Amino acid sequence: MTKKNFILSFDIPRGMNTLRTRVFRALKRNNVKLIHESLWLSDNLNALMEIALLIKRSGGTVRILEEKFVF
Repeated sequence: MTKKNFILSFDIPRGMNTLRTRVFRALKRNNVKLIHESLWLSDNLNALMEIALLIKRSGGTVRILEEKFVF
């Protein structure tokens, strides 16, 4: 059985540098891997949910997707 991976996609409004720093530190602390621009990959859904809530509560936009390769 393979582990499910999840992708975090987010946008933080300009001028929110403190939030941006907190988010990037949380991503690194949870070993989330950057795969492209603002797309981050992890198998730890709980960690991604915590980061997503931080971004959402602070005015950013965020999505968590389940990774599934078609081609």
